[in-house]
Amino acid sequence: MLNIVNSIQLTPANTQTSMNPEFSGFFQGATSSQVTQIDNSQADPQSLLNMIQLLTKELASARTEIERLRQRLESHKPLNPSEFPPLQNAATALLQSTPWHQPEKLQQIKDQLTAQRQQRRLQRRLQRQEAAARLLQPPSTNQEFKYIHLPTKTRVSIGQIRSRLRKLDINNNRIIGIHYPDRNIVALLIHNDYKDELRQQLQRFKVTIKEDFNPCDPQVLRDPKYADRTPAEREDLAFMHHCNRIERALQYIRTPVKFAVARYFYSKGWISKQLLQETLPTRTINRQQDIDIFFSDDDHMSTFEETKDINQATAPMDDTTSI
Repeated sequence: MLNIVNSIQLTPANTQTSMNPEFSGFFQGATSSQVTQIDNSQADPQSLLNMIQLLTKELASARTEIERLRQRLESHKPLNPSEFPPLQNAATALLQSTPWHQPEKLQQIKDQLTAQRQQRRLQRRLQRQEAAARLLQPPSTNQEFKYIHLPTKTRVSIGQIRSRLRKLDINNNRIIGIHYPDRNIVALLIHNDYKDELRQQLQRFKVTIKEDFNPCDPQVLRDPKYADRTPAEREDLAFMHHCNRIERALQYIRTPVKFAVARYFYSKGWISKQLLQETLPTRTINRQQDIDIFFSDDDHMSTFEETKDINQATAPMDDTTSI
């Protein structure tokens, strides 16, 4: 019986060349361990016969798997290198297609930027010329100002409002002041002479003007604490809050236009006489201030308003617009 076992133990070694090396090693180890267990336990002949049958099945299964893998490997076609171009060439072609490696496209981009820059310069120059020409014209018969109320989707900073107006080809130099009188409503303070031109420009882009909006309407009071007040009290409160907004807006209007605006606000009863006297100059305006009103370009105006009015735009709304 031991001779039979020894012959079985030598079988994997004889087939080592036709089997997978890893499987051959595993098979030899398993066989050696099985023989060791047989020698130690001195099993009966039936157990040895069962083990012989099991090892024979495993060996046949391993040979079948090896043959299947060999046939599968032989059935694979060799890869054609032309079907897989080098990645370096593809990256180089993509890089060469960018405008920075094409002189014609690069020059076209430069020309567009130069044309846009020249157009902005011409527009600023034209605005300065128009402002200077207004000084040499007779006084306007309507020396008053007007608020134009526009709808807004959200409350943004004054600088962003001016940026949107600039994109609509609206001259920010003619927009004297901006504030929020109510939720989703922005008020633009302009001179009456600029009213028709501003309306035409807004209608060009289908911007609706809130003609029926009244900043002193009691409906502007949205704070629940005013819900139980009488209609007369609500009217007084709405007017009071409107005057408070006007006083804050007056602080951010540039001089010397600020003086004419203050007189207009006083004529409407929106500011007190004391505030008017504090606003009006007590000495002669220097020459630099006279120059600024006619030659302050649009970018300077935008920067001034954005830095000055950012607190007003981002500050919590007063009692008239609170929820």
